[in-house]
Amino acid sequence: MKYNSDQDHSLILLVNEFETMTQKGSVSFLDEQDFLKLINYYEKEFLFEKAIEVADHALNQYSFSADFHIRKAQLFLATRNSEKAMSILDQAEVFAPAEMDIHLLRAKIYCSLGKYSKALKLLARIMDGSNDEEKSDVCLCEAQVFECLKEYGQMFKSLKKALFYNPDNEEALERVWVCTELTKRYRESIDFHKKLINRNPYSYLAWYNLGHAYSCEGEYELAIESYEYSFIINEEFELGYRECADLCFQICDYDKALSFYMEALDLFGPDSDLLANIGECYMQKNDCGLAKDYFNKASKLDPYNDEVHFYLGQCHAREDRWLSAINAYFRAIEIEDRREEYFSNLANAFSKVGEFAKAHYYYLKATEIGPEQGNIWKDHATFLLQLGEMDKALEVLEEAEYHAVGAELLYCRAACLLAMNHRTDGIEVLRLALIEDIEQASMIYEILPSLKEDEVVNQLISYYLTEVL
Repeated sequence: MKYNSDQDHSLILLVNEFETMTQKGSVSFLDEQDFLKLINYYEKEFLFEKAIEVADHALNQYSFSADFHIRKAQLFLATRNSEKAMSILDQAEVFAPAEMDIHLLRAKIYCSLGKYSKALKLLARIMDGSNDEEKSDVCLCEAQVFECLKEYGQMFKSLKKALFYNPDNEEALERVWVCTELTKRYRESIDFHKKLINRNPYSYLAWYNLGHAYSCEGEYELAIESYEYSFIINEEFELGYRECADLCFQICDYDKALSFYMEALDLFGPDSDLLANIGECYMQKNDCGLAKDYFNKASKLDPYNDEVHFYLGQCHAREDRWLSAINAYFRAIEIEDRREEYFSNLANAFSKVGEFAKAHYYYLKATEIGPEQGNIWKDHATFLLQLGEMDKALEVLEEAEYHAVGAELLYCRAACLLAMNHRTDGIEVLRLALIEDIEQASMIYEILPSLKEDEVVNQLISYYLTEVL
């Protein structure tokens, strides 16, 4: 394990010292802060029994400490042992009856026991006489109760109150975005976070939440700008870089996405997903050489990242290196065999090398896994159509009607009917496809290139294009 600081190293030394003492059956005197560090360490590692053991040793030495009773109660609550947590909290209250953390934790325990009314009454009672920071924590706890009740509108109101009292409450800022997603109140979230930012322009999480809300409203430039502010304010905020880069990629601004991914790489170091993201950018920029370099690096860091092998297959396909593409797709499928796009691309690769029976088989696998994906049914039917097997292509499209909808299926059916010289039916289906989605009109030429010479088809498409313009 690599340590980033002297503090990390001293923590590991403390953990090793404690474990040596417990193995010998005797824990000598430790400072209170050392015990708290040990509890936090084991909790972060999800070793709750070990954390509780540390709390017991701490209470043996500091039996009147409310802090250690509270930490032990929190650990029991985390392990869903609410009754024990409540019992220990009662002991804590003896030593510190006015401690706010005790009341908040008690409300959370009531919530875990399904006693929501009791929790809300307790929170309402302790609100009086609290300072603004405490009131913010009370409102945050109230929001957690409403979340358990699935009353997300009330949850949103409580989180807004929490941030009114303390705009720097990071946990409330994190939860308010979750609540925004649950309630779809994106416009309200935009207005609210803009007000928060007016109060505290340096709240990186408020900028981050604002970016999310703008993104969900389709205001991508404002979203990118907001994300940028989040990591300009906090250079260590890795999620801000990644979300910003992902959004740039989503809107096909690959140069900008690449610049943000590269910044993240320089600041935080490589991981398999980040290297794969960089590879995707280069692939979209048609630089398959660099793309493959990054995909290979990603694969070395995580050989079981199925997407990396799939992307390598996509690069090989773009270079018409179909056997290499097939091998890469098979490797992706070995790791994850429930991704329909892996099978459909494998089928396409087999069709390119003349292995038509295998191509047909893997198209069937793809539609079996993702029957709701109309584009895969379309690809399968197009493959059969190009082989001259029009009847089989129509059978595939008829089967597709039970599972998927979309203009691509209509365009494919129209092409198939026209190829079979069923012109009246074919032209009628093409007309329906054009009404449903005129923007995909060129698809019919991709499915059946000979239709580029069909005057009636061209006139019909031109007519609907003119109507839209």
